[in-house]
Amino acid sequence: MDLELRPVTEEEFATWSRGIERAFGFHGNDESLESWRKQTELDRTLAAVVDGEFIGTAGAFSFDMAVPGGATLPVAGVTAVSVRATHRRRGVLRQMMERQLADVAARGEPIAVLTASESVIYGRFGYGMAAGYWAWSVKTEGTVLARPSTSGGRVRLIDKDEAVKVIPALRERIWRRHPGEFGWPQPRWDAFFRDFEHDRGGASAMWFAVHESAGGEADGYAVWRTKPDWDGGLPNMELRILKLDGFDDDVEAALFEHLLETDLVARVSAHGRPVEDALRWRLADMRRMQVKHVGDHLWVRVLDVERALSARSMGADDSLVVAIEDDVRPSCGGVFTVAPGSCRRTDDATADVSMHIRDLGALYLGGVNATTLARAGRVTGEPAAVARLDALLATSQTPWCSTDF
Repeated sequence: MDLELRPVTEEEFATWSRGIERAFGFHGNDESLESWRKQTELDRTLAAVVDGEFIGTAGAFSFDMAVPGGATLPVAGVTAVSVRATHRRRGVLRQMMERQLADVAARGEPIAVLTASESVIYGRFGYGMAAGYWAWSVKTEGTVLARPSTSGGRVRLIDKDEAVKVIPALRERIWRRHPGEFGWPQPRWDAFFRDFEHDRGGASAMWFAVHESAGGEADGYAVWRTKPDWDGGLPNMELRILKLDGFDDDVEAALFEHLLETDLVARVSAHGRPVEDALRWRLADMRRMQVKHVGDHLWVRVLDVERALSARSMGADDSLVVAIEDDVRPSCGGVFTVAPGSCRRTDDATADVSMHIRDLGALYLGGVNATTLARAGRVTGEPAAVARLDALLATSQTPWCSTDF
């Protein structure tokens, strides 16, 4: 099989996109194709071409990602990865992924990230599951907060026209507090506010609210849908939270309280919330929030160990020698001395702790600790050294990525 790997041209974009639709099981339309084109960087697309036909696709978004401590790094947001069913098990995916990682490294991005449609695939290319999510549901009747918000101010409902002006600027001031979250470029906001019918799941168009401090400054926002229902004449509406974020946890709690108190709503649900959502700990009865699903979301692939680890904060004043194996890109691996604000290659052959690059990706944002991975046989080292690595990589902020891509 004579395989060519290359970006697509403007003229080829629609055909390339139809291949993605086929792979992920949906039919787009002209409006969704136009929105997708505005978000797509053609020079970051990748097509696998055989006999003039696209038999594989991949792409990447250029994101900035928050890391523990509040700093940001440029990352490649890998997306649209597919191989036509007629060409499976011929090495097409591996060649695309290796080519893409080489391109990301050449751009100087220290990390690639993705959200996996099939979680079994990407570990073999060095990606580790770094941030999960909760989906939960709360019945409003009888639900009270033992720890109500003390933020003061007020929640104000806004229409879509105002939301378009207010929420992007507000989010720009918030997102860095969440390790694993991304800044949004304007085309992503444009797609979000278009609120396509096929994204609604039978629910309403989006509703919006902002929280304002006592001084009148917007410091948090919520976006949701409603799905009206009547059970024997009684209101049984579901309110589905799409976005809920604020400058601090009290602001988020105030927004949550407002949604719980919305007329005719029998239950409030959310998908893609942080693992160990702090809102659950606000409730007088934690059991009222029923966690319906726990899943993986953000996968991290480190390409520049020194830069990635130097950028994030550390939780202890310590130094460890860590050996990293990378069988896909051996030049990325090696032995490194890791300390607060510094990660450097070393000739020291005696490592305190050893792991595969995929496990460094899992550890990077703080979503799992090294001791857990050691218990699973994925990190090796003396227990005391592994515990020191836990302390070094500790972060008080749960990693959370609310961005789908």
